[in-house]
Amino acid sequence: MRDISVTTSDQVRALTGGRYRSTTPYTVGREKIREFARAVQDYHPAHWSEDAAADLGFTGLLAPATFSSIILNHVQREILDTVLTGYRSTRILHADQVLDINRPLVADDTLTCDIYFESVRHFADYDVLAIKSVLIDQHGETVQTGSTALLARTGRAHPQLAETVALPGYSPALPRPALPLADPVAPSGGSRTPCTTVAFDSLAVGAALPIRTVRLSHDDLVNYAAVVGDTDSIMRTSAGAMTGLPSAVAPGMLKLGMAAAFLSSRLGDPAAVTRFRAQFAHYTHYLRIPPHAASAIEFNGHITSLDPRRRRATIAIDARSAGRRLFGYAAAEVRFPLAD
Repeated sequence: MRDISVTTSDQVRALTGGRYRSTTPYTVGREKIREFARAVQDYHPAHWSEDAAADLGFTGLLAPATFSSIILNHVQREILDTVLTGYRSTRILHADQVLDINRPLVADDTLTCDIYFESVRHFADYDVLAIKSVLIDQHGETVQTGSTALLARTGRAHPQLAETVALPGYSPALPRPALPLADPVAPSGGSRTPCTTVAFDSLAVGAALPIRTVRLSHDDLVNYAAVVGDTDSIMRTSAGAMTGLPSAVAPGMLKLGMAAAFLSSRLGDPAAVTRFRAQFAHYTHYLRIPPHAASAIEFNGHITSLDPRRRRATIAIDARSAGRRLFGYAAAEVRFPLAD
């Protein structure tokens, strides 16, 4: 009999250019928004109170900017369980992330997630996967898109590739989604104007935002993992604490969520951010939390560019713990009200 076994790398290459659609739509719940906001230490009132969200122009409770990581974690788990069965989640490193936000998520949104496998290449002991995610709401509107790079240690060979790629939800050779170039009208918030508490005309390139310091413990890591449904992280962190291992590593999307909370607290409007970019795979990026103490993290930012015509600013974000940088690079693009 002919040996048809293939590597996991071959699985990904067979999927490249195609789309995987999540099998079950995800409905954004009010309490889940509050749980996630607590997990990333984002205490902007719009994440906790419908009245505060209404003051910003939304008809439901506003989700923090990186809330979509819950949905993406669910879909990633689904893909690893059914399509890319040769990879282990514990051997996948989140290298970098770009998140484009057409509108924020709000309570009662029902979302479908499409995953596009853009490319795969092999480097040293890793497969480098470039993946695009597209969140589509109940109105058929694209609300968020993400570009992700994952580093996956090469897994063992897995047979029956033909059966793998024929699973429900996968469609081969679909065209790339057409991404909007302008901000569409948000169905839940209407045609809203940003409600930043900082005036665009007061900004200058090089200006710094006030520093915010937060603390992160083992319990915080376990709580975040529970909220996003990352059972592997819960087991690793809890086992480390019980067995006396020296530290646990904070995931990249938790740090990015806390960076988004930092911007919300300084700008006043969580929905004003239209893009996040972050590089996690960097020798400085590991935030190690000791088992019986909390680590202090200092967030700061500065303006790197201004676009007066579009009333937009780019803000570089820096996060440090014990003097060590936690991002290779991180930045956000923020939209401000148009001039009168």
